[in-house]
Amino acid sequence: MAKTPTVRKYMKKASRTFREDEEMAPCMSILARSSFASIPVVNEDNEVVGMLTEKDVIRTVINWAYDQRAGGKVGEYMSPLEVNVTPDMDLLRAARAFLECNFSCLPVLDEDRLVGRITRHDVLRGLEKWATEINKERAGRLTKTPDHERPSAMGEIQKVASSHTREQLSQIFRKN
Repeated sequence: MAKTPTVRKYMKKASRTFREDEEMAPCMSILARSSFASIPVVNEDNEVVGMLTEKDVIRTVINWAYDQRAGGKVGEYMSPLEVNVTPDMDLLRAARAFLECNFSCLPVLDEDRLVGRITRHDVLRGLEKWATEINKERAGRLTKTPDHERPSAMGEIQKVASSHTREQLSQIFRKN
């Protein structure tokens, strides 16, 4: 049977991070111009401590507009990271991680070191490809086994019927 694919096969290289002590305003512009829905936030030890998401930026803009202020550090506005994805995690566990959070993109960590990113769509694409491989394997097994070698309930019933007398059959199939 096709082996469950891992995150490593479908993840992308982590190309951008924000530091939690960076000013929020320039980071908002970077995220708005990027193709990513979220970007990992790291601390001074380069450990991922959260994600700055499009939703965080929109919430920040609205708050700044109502409060008639601007400014602050990314760490004040980011979303905390509550799930972990590793390169060797299978895609089914990664899919579960996405179900447990509101992020559409998650950082991939190898012993607290950022090594990549994976999106819900990457996971979906991988699971679909895996399902296709499983279906091909099943179809191949069915076409390789001749019909007369495939076990069936009807065949077993016919064997029993042909090897017993009428009295024996009435005993076997008699209602209790």
